[in-house]
Amino acid sequence: MEKTIILAHDVGTSGNKTGLIKIEDKIEMIGSKTIEYGILHPENIPHGVEQKAGDWWNAICEGSKQVLKQASIQPTQVDAITFSCQTQGAVFVDEYNAPLDNPYIWMDARAVKELEDGLGHGPFKIQGMNLRKLIQFLRITGGAPGTAKDPLWKYWWFKRHKPDRFKKLHKMLDVKDYLIAKCTGNFYTTLDYAQLVWLFDTRPGKLEWHSGLCDRYDIPVEHLPIVKRATETAGPLLENAARDMGLVEGIPVNMGGADASCIPVGSGSTAEHDTHVYTGTSGWVISNVRDRMVNLKYFEVSLLGAIPGFYNFIAEQETSGACLAWAKDHLADLEVERAQEEGVSVYDFLNEMVGQMPPGSNGLIFTPWMHGNRAPREDPHVRGAFFNISLQTHRREMFRAILEGDALHKRWMLEGFHEKKIPLPDLFTYIGGGAKSDEWCQIMADVLKKRIQPVRYAQDGGAIGAALIAAVGLGITNWENGKMLIPMGRIFEPRKEHEKTYDKLFVAFKQIYENNKSLYKFLNP
Repeated sequence: MEKTIILAHDVGTSGNKTGLIKIEDKIEMIGSKTIEYGILHPENIPHGVEQKAGDWWNAICEGSKQVLKQASIQPTQVDAITFSCQTQGAVFVDEYNAPLDNPYIWMDARAVKELEDGLGHGPFKIQGMNLRKLIQFLRITGGAPGTAKDPLWKYWWFKRHKPDRFKKLHKMLDVKDYLIAKCTGNFYTTLDYAQLVWLFDTRPGKLEWHSGLCDRYDIPVEHLPIVKRATETAGPLLENAARDMGLVEGIPVNMGGADASCIPVGSGSTAEHDTHVYTGTSGWVISNVRDRMVNLKYFEVSLLGAIPGFYNFIAEQETSGACLAWAKDHLADLEVERAQEEGVSVYDFLNEMVGQMPPGSNGLIFTPWMHGNRAPREDPHVRGAFFNISLQTHRREMFRAILEGDALHKRWMLEGFHEKKIPLPDLFTYIGGGAKSDEWCQIMADVLKKRIQPVRYAQDGGAIGAALIAAVGLGITNWENGKMLIPMGRIFEPRKEHEKTYDKLFVAFKQIYENNKSLYKFLNP
């Protein structure tokens, strides 16, 4: 295969990871740079979570320059630019793509009243949603805007609370769409984000904004971007954007996709029923399916992804690897100091601590619900906890319990897959920061009772997936052959001798939620 160089930006919640990726006999990351940025919690807006659009752009521009320098690659050698981004945000822009407010990111749940007004009223409800409206959403879109975090309700909130700015609105975009507009001047989005607005007709042969839903929920189609496939080109890189990024004008800008579309591709999940587990800031389990399906009980749904003919059946949790990051910041001062002195990653020491404790953490359970939860129970009130602490509990057990709690939660989400009778494979691929840890890989295998194979570029799944999508779009490879380009790690086998331990913890894990959900709502209204 002829060598191809693709510049991929993985724009996440905590920062942007720029990857310079060479595709030849295998995919190889030849340059990488992460530039962090913060999140904002606006005053007097309960559940509001924002970021600055300028922070995203600055991180992309600086990252582009640095990876080119790292790899000694000239700007003229870059064959394409692409994106993998956090999704379900709302970036309100004017006709010049200037943001009218700080973007409301996926974590933002300010639109509680708007959700209630739009979907909560009526005599007959399921999961708190008006039955008649829910059926219409399910029939047309394959899902429903059942949380205050959905872009539809963020649009309503913006219109209701900031009317002067709303008058200037040209488009509501997602993170990726805003960045593509910065690069090309075109207001485009991809199928994945379009579906998550829940005004997009996902039925076979349709794939278009549904004018009836747009009218009913008072969002003019003119405020929504043109929808393209992930493999398509958004346009050539503009002169001003090229100058900011240290590149040359005219490089093709690929549409890319949401992280939940790119990471499955980056995990090598490109065939029917391929399934992967993701542990990043958030977490999920995704399986490739051919049919639209929804599991309201488990808050799981089929979403349009990057690969034509497949949906991503997804169960998503709000905080996954973020739980370990929290513990690192608040419980591991000694390890952080030691890591700084020795010039190594603090997670190396945390993994060492985890390995010193027996499976089951001597009965200690951690619930990884530190910013509410989605699947298998949509609940913005629930919070994390250590359960069953005793005077004999060590910090080492607490760190192990965090990893086990994350795996137990994913096992809970998989119940919904079994209920839908999805034929899951014996082997799951594993991707995200958690997949870099041998301890976490083994715990995932033991708890899920599945063979687990981590991806070699575990924390670069979004960028790798976006690059492979771009390569398919450029005609360099196809989905079947592209799967073989992704380097994989060794396989972890589930250990039968620990099955009873984790079965017992799993029963208790689910009961902790059922016993305390009303108390969480009382404490976190």
